[in-house]
Amino acid sequence: MTFLARDAHDEPLPGARARPGAGAVALRWLGVAVAGAALWSTLRGADLPSVAALIASVGAPMMALALVPNLVARLFQAEASRRVFDLCNPASGQRAPFSRYLALTLSTEAITMSVPAGAALSESVTFYLLHRWCGIPGPQGVAGIAARRALIVLANAAYVAIALALGFGHLERASRPLIGGPGLPWLVVLSGLGLLAVALALGGALLSGTVASRVFAWLKRLPGQRVKAYIDARAAAFSATDRHAAALGERRAALAAAALLLLGMWLAEGAETYFFLRLLGVDVSLSEVFSFEVVLALLRAAAFMVPAGLGVQDAGYVAFLTALGVPAAATVGAAFVLIKRAKELVWIALGLLVFFGGRAAFRPAPAPMAGSKATRGRDGVVTR
Repeated sequence: MTFLARDAHDEPLPGARARPGAGAVALRWLGVAVAGAALWSTLRGADLPSVAALIASVGAPMMALALVPNLVARLFQAEASRRVFDLCNPASGQRAPFSRYLALTLSTEAITMSVPAGAALSESVTFYLLHRWCGIPGPQGVAGIAARRALIVLANAAYVAIALALGFGHLERASRPLIGGPGLPWLVVLSGLGLLAVALALGGALLSGTVASRVFAWLKRLPGQRVKAYIDARAAAFSATDRHAAALGERRAALAAAALLLLGMWLAEGAETYFFLRLLGVDVSLSEVFSFEVVLALLRAAAFMVPAGLGVQDAGYVAFLTALGVPAAATVGAAFVLIKRAKELVWIALGLLVFFGGRAAFRPAPAPMAGSKATRGRDGVVTR
């Protein structure tokens, strides 16, 4: 919540320096250990020469085509982000082009996939890039980030519902080999209901237009005159955040459209798994893929300390392929996860290239000034 009280131009408190604590370091090393053990579990039962032959049989053209589903997912995500952040301040003449939001999405996804607890770090990077690349002021950025997070969780809940509708029977079939009982589908049902409850709670609190004011009131009770002065100086930013959040509440139909785009993102990611398995010659249905992909997406989110769920999610794929009766599941699963991880390395490299290249190529977008006229700059950002 630290950035709630800060604008993008603010400096941190003098002498404040963020250093990872012992707990954070321990969590990081725990993530490395878990990833290593799970990855070893994934590969140890595979016939490595057969894995290499399977991957070689795919061919370079189809490998390149395998990048398309993730691109579709990122396009959906970028367009949803553009709509949400524009909705936060509909009266503003400032509109960043779609290309800026796509660059932001590629950059932050690369961070999410490449560092421990990357999802949390990517939100802070999003806040920074929203101001620098898209000209979004701090309070508008905070409201938009919170709204987008609520919509992502809501879309995830809808994705779980679709996966259950299509693949409940497949989960029942895989349940006993995986957990020793019939309860796996019902665990997924509970997870989906939990996601829905979280999304509704976040959305309801945000759209009430009072969250930032409540946080401000709580921060005011912190001890120390220096801290109180720092918080008091940012009272206007807290009020503006609530105003932008309330503006979102007046555009619920537009928010629903953004949520559908984010649902499309989740479906594209599930379709990617189906495409990869078909490339490897696995006779699997889309409903089977959705049934286990949604479980592994939840598992990946739970293993947040491991970059991109490395090892944990991979072992899950092999376990599900085995439970569903896929022949040579360990070998096929190893080939699958190697292709999937190679694809992620491509997108991480591209995202980091966009991030560092964009810092040099994109001029900082100025914040709108009251009373000035809207004009379009040479780099496509509309400013006032």
